[in-house]
Amino acid sequence: MSFGAHYKGDVSEVIMGHETSLMIEHSEPCTWIATTDISNPTHTEIVFAGTASGSASIFESAKAALKTPVGMLIGQKMSFHSTASGQNNFSPFYYTDLKSRLYTIIDHTFDSVTKIKIVPALTQASVSSGTGDSILIHSTGFPTVAGNGETVIDAAAKLSKEASFIDGFVGLASFMTLPDTKVDLHSYHVVGLGRQVAVQQTGKVHHMGGSIEMPLHGPKWLYYSLGREVVDQTICGAVPSGTGSARAPAVNIHPGQGYVDVANGHNVINGVTAQVGDYLLIKDDTRVPTTTYKTPDIGAGNNIYWPPARGAGLSSDAHHFEWAESSECRRISAIEDLASGRHRIYVDDGWQFEHTTSDSIELRKYAIDSSTGSPHVDASRKIINPVRRLLFSGETVPSFSIEHSVRTRDLGSFNDAGETTVAPGSAGDTKQLTRIFRGCKIVEYELTSTVDAELKYRAVFDALSCFTDTGRLESANKGDRYTANRMFQNVATGLAEKKASGIAKGSEKPFMFYNGTITAFDQNLGFVSAFELKGKTGVEVFHTIQSNPIPETVNSDNLSTKQVPYGGTRNASIIREGKENFDMEVTIALQDAALYHQLRTHVQSGGAAGSTGGTIMLHFTKPVTSTGSGSIPSLRIVADDYFITELAIPVPDDKGLLFTTMKIKPQNVKVISEDTIYHC
Repeated sequence: MSFGAHYKGDVSEVIMGHETSLMIEHSEPCTWIATTDISNPTHTEIVFAGTASGSASIFESAKAALKTPVGMLIGQKMSFHSTASGQNNFSPFYYTDLKSRLYTIIDHTFDSVTKIKIVPALTQASVSSGTGDSILIHSTGFPTVAGNGETVIDAAAKLSKEASFIDGFVGLASFMTLPDTKVDLHSYHVVGLGRQVAVQQTGKVHHMGGSIEMPLHGPKWLYYSLGREVVDQTICGAVPSGTGSARAPAVNIHPGQGYVDVANGHNVINGVTAQVGDYLLIKDDTRVPTTTYKTPDIGAGNNIYWPPARGAGLSSDAHHFEWAESSECRRISAIEDLASGRHRIYVDDGWQFEHTTSDSIELRKYAIDSSTGSPHVDASRKIINPVRRLLFSGETVPSFSIEHSVRTRDLGSFNDAGETTVAPGSAGDTKQLTRIFRGCKIVEYELTSTVDAELKYRAVFDALSCFTDTGRLESANKGDRYTANRMFQNVATGLAEKKASGIAKGSEKPFMFYNGTITAFDQNLGFVSAFELKGKTGVEVFHTIQSNPIPETVNSDNLSTKQVPYGGTRNASIIREGKENFDMEVTIALQDAALYHQLRTHVQSGGAAGSTGGTIMLHFTKPVTSTGSGSIPSLRIVADDYFITELAIPVPDDKGLLFTTMKIKPQNVKVISEDTIYHC
């Protein structure tokens, strides 16, 4: 029994994914009924009804089963909204401009249909959804629903195949710790009962202190560190077919929205029918500021903005700018044919900017090569059909989910997916354990490198809660309800799928220090031996008083069968960013006295719109073998509006070169990359 009897690191998987809000509109495709026991209003139960059609829906085909793993909604915030004028059935409970009515989901089950329980309870005994009513499940802590037609929800664990779009490559992680799950324990001494503790009671649950370290090969983690992403609408892959037209949103898109509605028949974009897994590019000329602490400079002709191909006054990425166009690209996660005659295209990660019906929508697809306009790293290591993006700070940073699965043998999940036929408890059982840390946000991060070393990224992140697959705890028909995502076993199984996951063939090499340059103070700092850029997001986690949970269901061993115990009420309910700060250190061999004079006279340096210089710019590329067509993979980090705060000038005992560590305080950091990823 020793073979395969222990958990092993080489059969442990860590994978990440976006979190996206979900709008469920009455009869699009399902309805719902909310019932409350008015005599004892501890909660309200919402039961979905109706049937979905088509495999790409957010509900399973032919039944009212929401395609999100059972229990995944526990702890989520939700609200009711109106999509039509007039007094709709749920009007008394709407989230309005004056009343922020938020509800918490404390239970999520499946018994032929999806059922959820919410608190606080509604004040009516029974309410049926009607025209204009909709439910919004908020994004933080909610992995994107996978409308790919593979989900099977069943009351029995071994007959389920529950999945989500947590399928992104974490990176070349050389070290990683997941958030520690810690339980507060309150101990009470009672008068007259001696010196020993008389009563112990558990309290708050924390999921904090996750960390990761890796050689950086792409920009993904910098998106979660800074918060905003836009793409160059002219350098973002290419359309898969030149025979069809671009489309436009049927109604305006708002920041945070997890879908886009298009007119009837407009799911055919650029002559190709949009499918789950394809990408939508919204071409938006609207300009947004990349700084918030000052009035951003757009130049005398109002034409200094990113990207250079669009801003006539901006010559290259090396020239300074403080505005950018707000084009965005997102993966399609589900498609719903609305009864109103429109198509609702759900996306993986909500839109960050406002988009209107005057903007155009184009389709993008991945392929094993450069066909269909797909980004592709060719034999020369250059990128054909590259994607150019800009990352910068916003009022929020995106949340993400981290999925961790561990097993004793290299076999897949035991459920309707049929990845393994080895049942729980039988000989050779993998004893698979799958956890999903939800609502993760970066707390602090750093980019470092030294001579002849890789560009290294480190980050610390916290989470709101942890979902655990409890299918193996059920009394009968045990199995893995959730199909664990394994990067190279059932996710990135082909070249096109590897591109979508963020590890295109040929792109996996990290950025190296010797392929980089650093400029600052209008000069090339040619004798830098090390640098470090640190950032803090000010993220904090808060616990709040929440409503009473429903009774906890346990198995014969008194272990909770709920994927999130106690209705999520013991977890933190808020994770919010605060003050953003940057610090930078550069180890340099001194060449002249200019830097010291910058320090002693307290001069603030910064870029001027349309000009080079002024900023600190770190520019990294990957080596290529040809001067032919294609773009060189690159990463450009720009620190702006900074002071030197420390510059020691030592006298070395060995009478050698004078190396010093210069400390710098920037106010703003931007990142420009050229790579194969449509969306970080």
